[in-house]
Amino acid sequence: METDHPQKDSTPTLICSVQRALRLVEAMYAEDGATAKRLARITGIPLPTVYHLLRTLTHEGYVHRVGGSFRLADDPRLPVAS
Repeated sequence: METDHPQKDSTPTLICSVQRALRLVEAMYAEDGATAKRLARITGIPLPTVYHLLRTLTHEGYVHRVGGSFRLADDPRLPVAS
């Protein structure tokens, strides 16, 4: 089947904010929770961005704050490999 659309590059379009959020999720999983400063250090994501991402992940129910640490919520919507 022919199309009138030119062939697009096969390189996928990546969304940086999603990549950063996933790095935070992976870091929280590996650390079993951590402070925002620790997460910024180990992921290389600037601290203000870490706070924005954590606020969003908390609002959506994927993360909860325990004292000064952020931890992944026990939520079946988040399939984390063990």
